[in-house]
Amino acid sequence: MNDNLDKYRRKLLKQSISASTLALVAASGLMAPRILLAHWPQDAFNAETLEDAILTFLGEAEEVNEEAIQFTIGSPPTYAVNGASVPVEISSSLENIQRVALLVEKNPFPLAMALEPTSVVSFPFKTMLKVAEDSEIIAMVRADGKLYRTSRYVEIDIGGCA
Repeated sequence: MNDNLDKYRRKLLKQSISASTLALVAASGLMAPRILLAHWPQDAFNAETLEDAILTFLGEAEEVNEEAIQFTIGSPPTYAVNGASVPVEISSSLENIQRVALLVEKNPFPLAMALEPTSVVSFPFKTMLKVAEDSEIIAMVRADGKLYRTSRYVEIDIGGCA
């Protein structure tokens, strides 16, 4: 009986050490989830101007200012107390949406959110943004070879970016 207990303890120790090592490696970033990072638009997020971010993530296309995209910011819609968490909701009646981008004009890196919707993403879509200071927030959608753009100005009491 004592021999079986020792075998059980050894097995438990081996599994515990393996699990903790795997967790440590994953947490350190040495083992990044390739599926999640496969389409990460790093150049777009590192772009320092609106134009570069738009061009890098959405590409070139005819730009249309239209009511096909609706979005609200904060509560009330043009004011947010804390720039570290500004609520944004996007909805659209467009078909064949390929990409969605939210850009903050006065942030050090303007691209705040990039999304390539799949069948599991439904609109309206809600998210939180960091906004450095009073700024224009721009929502852009690429659908059917065109870029649809709309924007809202938001006032911030406390900036969210350092």
